[in-house]
Amino acid sequence: MTSSKKPEADGRGKGNIERAGGPGILFFSGGSALSGLSSELIRHTSNSMHIVTTFDSGGSSARLREAFDMPAVGDIRNRLIALADGSREKCSPVIKLLSHRLPREGARKELVEEIHSLAEEEHRLMKAINPSIRRAVAKRFRDFLSYMPESFDPRGASFGNLILASGYIQHKRVLAPAIAQFSRYACVSGVVRACSLESGHLAVRLKNGEIIAGQHKFTGKEAPPVSSPIDGVWVCSGVDDPWPRAVYASSIAMLLIMEADLIVYPMGSFYSSLLAALLPKDMGHSISANPSPKVFIPNMGHDPELAGHSVALQVSRLLEVVRSDNPFGISVESVLDAVLVDSRNGSYEGGLDIDEIEEMGVRVIDRQLVSDDSNSLVDPELLSGILMDIALNGIPG
Repeated sequence: MTSSKKPEADGRGKGNIERAGGPGILFFSGGSALSGLSSELIRHTSNSMHIVTTFDSGGSSARLREAFDMPAVGDIRNRLIALADGSREKCSPVIKLLSHRLPREGARKELVEEIHSLAEEEHRLMKAINPSIRRAVAKRFRDFLSYMPESFDPRGASFGNLILASGYIQHKRVLAPAIAQFSRYACVSGVVRACSLESGHLAVRLKNGEIIAGQHKFTGKEAPPVSSPIDGVWVCSGVDDPWPRAVYASSIAMLLIMEADLIVYPMGSFYSSLLAALLPKDMGHSISANPSPKVFIPNMGHDPELAGHSVALQVSRLLEVVRSDNPFGISVESVLDAVLVDSRNGSYEGGLDIDEIEEMGVRVIDRQLVSDDSNSLVDPELLSGILMDIALNGIPG
């Protein structure tokens, strides 16, 4: 494999042409594992891009999905909040509002009344918001109340999720306009988009042959950890229907991939976050068509989804999913250049197996990623500096 992938200038912010606001660094992910890095990166570039899974089936997102037959928006909200600029006076009160949740216990009538207080601009968190933004946000809550079925359970509902759900329905069941509105309200730096417009769920096959449908059943958070290592993942129609179904990458996601100066497969829940965002069809074709560097950052510490997985096995599974559009036509080097690790300070529960990784045709970049203050996990400041260097200068020799 070549030691560096730094394409010639082609008018897309690559090579010798520097993109205004910083390089375009694209992440596939979901959940909160990337929140610290996302917040750190906005100090270096305003062009980070995040393609987020919408297949979550747990928590309050599950209630919205059941009520409105929609994709999950909780991970999208998390990433938007992480990218929001809380230092801006007009945006800080909005961020606080959109990060708030209804109580997880209480009578439905009282919880619905709290949503009404938001719709009528009377809620305590609405008072500090700029009047023009407050009116726009209040309308979103009024719209939500008009769509809300009597069966909807509001316990623990995130205000940000309600805003996204309202915008999704208002815009003919398309998420992008709702996300764009949220971004304007909260002064979000960067772009966040759903991996797919379709409303699917995740299913996994365990090594013992068991099949589990529903992301919340195998992450080890809302249910006990899986009893056998995960051996495969796909998209299905529902938690009661594990049969594989085809879902397709959103056109906006594919455009963002083509515009990226660096593509990152980051740390986070491996199957339910990273691979979930890569499962939609045509994602692999788009990644392989972009000549920019691609880097995988494996988890440190404990991930219940990775029982029995070395980093080398993670690389193998990642390549299998990314190349699934055309396993014989998409080469390894077109979708993954390097794995970024910290062999001295990092903790990789299943083992690192550097030689095995390199035998797959993938480089290993060994850098300090853990600091004294990062609790044995990746330090966002250290990692952001490394990613910025790769985005601007290519894979180091």
